[in-house]
Amino acid sequence: MIVLRLRSNKFQGSMPESLCNLSHVQVLDFSNNNITGNIPQCLDNISALSNTTFSRESISFTIKGYFIGLSDHKVVSFNDKAILAWKGANREYEKNLKFLTAIDLSCNQLMGEIPQSMTILVALASLNLSNNNLIGFIPNNIGHMKMLESLDLSKNHLSGTIPEGLSNLSFLSYMRLSFNNLSGKIPISTQLQTFDAYAYIGNPELCGPPLSNDCPEDSDNAHRNEAEVDDDDDDGFISFGFYIILRLGFIIRFLGVCGTLVLNTS
Repeated sequence: MIVLRLRSNKFQGSMPESLCNLSHVQVLDFSNNNITGNIPQCLDNISALSNTTFSRESISFTIKGYFIGLSDHKVVSFNDKAILAWKGANREYEKNLKFLTAIDLSCNQLMGEIPQSMTILVALASLNLSNNNLIGFIPNNIGHMKMLESLDLSKNHLSGTIPEGLSNLSFLSYMRLSFNNLSGKIPISTQLQTFDAYAYIGNPELCGPPLSNDCPEDSDNAHRNEAEVDDDDDDGFISFGFYIILRLGFIIRFLGVCGTLVLNTS
């Protein structure tokens, strides 16, 4: 099985651990259901998602098929396509589906933390865990997922800072971390500052570009630099004043000597 797509149903309960036995599955889509519980810790057992050398060229993937109606026994052709959420939009995939790697568990009632083991899915291109009740931190090792192009963790209850490793994901072109409880400074990198502010909004304690609110440490540094400039100006003023006083002292002394000579001559 390459694609397991069970989106937009009314499934309840937790995700079964047996999913981890589907070593060849490349697309796992359980979005828009009522699934509860934690994300399975064993998803890293899925070889197609955890191994970048996994061969997809040898996979036989039949797109076109036939269905025989039970009532009239007519043969009706159909095309097997998959509509998947990719970079914030629903897209239809057909022939290139076997090259896609994605996990979409969005719009459920999942709880608990994002398993650290998910960061082992280094062949994953799209991860969508938005609109759940996830808590805890964004895994520190998320920077190991070098193939990620799309990441959506928005509308959860995630806290802590944004891991520096996110700035190392050079293929990442779509990201949403909005509406969580994230805090601290957004890591400075060419990658993370290319996203608009909407990728980060809804985190009141988050600061730094591209958000408009400055971080406290940046404000302190700015005040410190201003104070240093003021000190330099004061030092310059003092040096200039001291120079003037020396000149005046020399002139007064010179005039005093000249006056004494004139008096002695007369």
